[in-house]
Amino acid sequence: QPLHLAEIRAPSDPRTDPRTMTNTVVLKVAMMCTGCSGAVERVLGKMEGLQSFDVNLETQKVTVVGTVTMEEVVVAIAKTGKAVEPWSD
Repeated sequence: QPLHLAEIRAPSDPRTDPRTMTNTVVLKVAMMCTGCSGAVERVLGKMEGLQSFDVNLETQKVTVVGTVTMEEVVVAIAKTGKAVEPWSD
C-alpha cells in the first residue's frame, strides 16, 4: 500500500527544531546569599540539555546556554522559591 503525502513527515531540522536549537536564556533571580545561589546552581545542574550556566550572586544574573527554553529554566529556578524574571539591560 503506497503512503499518502499526509503520512510522510520530513525529519525535523536540527537548526529550527526547538528541542535541538541552542538557546541562551538570561534571567534576573532574587538571590541574597550564597545559599540562594547554591540552590539555583543545584536545580540547574540537574536540568537536561544544558551546555553551561553562570550564576552571579552580585548582579543576580543567571545565564543558561543549552537546548532549553526560557520557560523550562524559569520553572526549574522557581522550584527554589526565588523570584525569577527575564533580564533587562
